[in-house]
Amino acid sequence: MFKRFLCLFVGLLPFLVHSTDIGSYYIPQLVIDEHNGLFIKMHNEVMQRANIDAKLLIQPTKRTQASFNAGYIDAYFPELYENLPNETVITSQPFFLKRIVLFTRKGSNIKTLKDLQGKIVGAVTGYSYGKKIINNSKIYFSYAKDDNANIERLMRGYIDAVIGDDASTVAAVNNSPHVNQVEYAVHKPIHILDVFYVCQNNKKGKSLCDAINIALKAMKKEGIIKLEKKTGSAQIQL
Repeated sequence: MFKRFLCLFVGLLPFLVHSTDIGSYYIPQLVIDEHNGLFIKMHNEVMQRANIDAKLLIQPTKRTQASFNAGYIDAYFPELYENLPNETVITSQPFFLKRIVLFTRKGSNIKTLKDLQGKIVGAVTGYSYGKKIINNSKIYFSYAKDDNANIERLMRGYIDAVIGDDASTVAAVNNSPHVNQVEYAVHKPIHILDVFYVCQNNKKGKSLCDAINIALKAMKKEGIIKLEKKTGSAQIQL
């Protein structure tokens, strides 16, 4: 009798145990696949420290966000405040910073965010730049499909400046034939955005984000994660 009960219990285990599902999406160098990328290494360290056996699902950005909204996943990363699915979600403390950098032709007088007012500024469709920039009605944005197109438009004089980040946009400049004609100051960003986990606003989501925060706090204390709010410098050393 006991043996039959034990077999029945074991057979029901997959249905009784509710796993933790966390989503992410491809970002060059940061999220390559389920096993590779700087953010993936950080995530694995966080899960290990939090003692969470989570399944990681890599999907396109929109599908990841849709899965979260539908309740199919418990959390996802990375995210920015301007892209939050709703105002009731729970967010972790930041584990990275995204610097928004200004790119101009050499010799340009455009140096600050204020200088962009009244100017035509190149941006990439689908990229996040922060509400402080995008909601500025005095800046005229002109969108292109990627950073390469914007650098080319900048050099042809179609736009006055380009806004981008210190990773993909800098790479586009360095790989461009105009590398010596474009100037930018990575350590003087015009805006700095927090990057974090987003968790469901329920009991499980709160517990998950609490555990993630404890792990992140310890990693910052140990110097594994280094964030400098003033310059936007962010390092994850794993």
